[in-house]
Amino acid sequence: MLSSIDIDEALVSALKPNRSEQGHKGNFGRLLIYAGSKGMGGAAILATGAALRSGVGLVFVLSPDEIQSALMTRCPEAMQLQIPSNQTENSRPKLMPLVAHVEYPKENWFASMIVEKDAVLMGPGLATERVDVKENLPIAIAQARHLVLDAGALSVLAASGQQQAWLTSRVESGLAPAVLTPHMGEFQRLLPGWKMGDLAAAGAFAKENHVILVLKSNETNIFTPSGKWYSNHVSNSGLAKGGSGDVLSGLLTGLLATGMTEEAAAIAAVKIHSMAGEQARAEHGAYAMLPSMLWDYLEVCYHKLQWEKGSET
Repeated sequence: MLSSIDIDEALVSALKPNRSEQGHKGNFGRLLIYAGSKGMGGAAILATGAALRSGVGLVFVLSPDEIQSALMTRCPEAMQLQIPSNQTENSRPKLMPLVAHVEYPKENWFASMIVEKDAVLMGPGLATERVDVKENLPIAIAQARHLVLDAGALSVLAASGQQQAWLTSRVESGLAPAVLTPHMGEFQRLLPGWKMGDLAAAGAFAKENHVILVLKSNETNIFTPSGKWYSNHVSNSGLAKGGSGDVLSGLLTGLLATGMTEEAAAIAAVKIHSMAGEQARAEHGAYAMLPSMLWDYLEVCYHKLQWEKGSET
């Protein structure tokens, strides 16, 4: 296996996306976040807060109505799409996703929703037993222009037995490769028998499944379908807390929606997330820092990377 490419500040600085000062919200991307379940609404909030700070123009959040109040309190800039929370194998109420005064068709409503979005994040805080999650995952893989799968979506994908077929057919149809963001335990479900630390096998998985694999651990590694391997050699135990990954996936998908490629968005998000973690640790310490604090340090990271320097005309 080839040696890894270090994800340093110079590499990410060079990935600065174009941002015209003459642009409007419609120019900077439309993002759909499909996240949250009873007891796991915080995941949707953390992902949404990070996405809103990625530079994306419009953020829509599809989540159960019971977490919408908290979501809108913390992230009022996002637009809500409601879905009933009691989606189980034995209870299948009609789905009525709403945004403002727009009602999507009840038939193929999810496909209608994602076709107008530049990027889709599916997974943070999603309960794997929900029927809507199981039914809509293959739709997202087959039709989303740009797609990030995290957390609950990864578990459903692993249990489907169809991961290679779905992910490969996505690329064969001309769509960009999906980005998968598992932690070690989630990756073991995607690749049964995988031994932690076997990065060669992780790289082979990315090639065989035609995905960008963001493998999260104390040092995060990114593998591409073409065989590239990037590493973020920064460990921070302050990030070893539930919710850190939701911030990463929200930021990554937001960058995708603004027009960055999957490879560039993954590299940039991993580094910026890590830098924000270092800033939070320096001020609050590893014990007291929280994933929700990372939002407040993203602007520091953008300035440090010189993404805010100058403007495009």
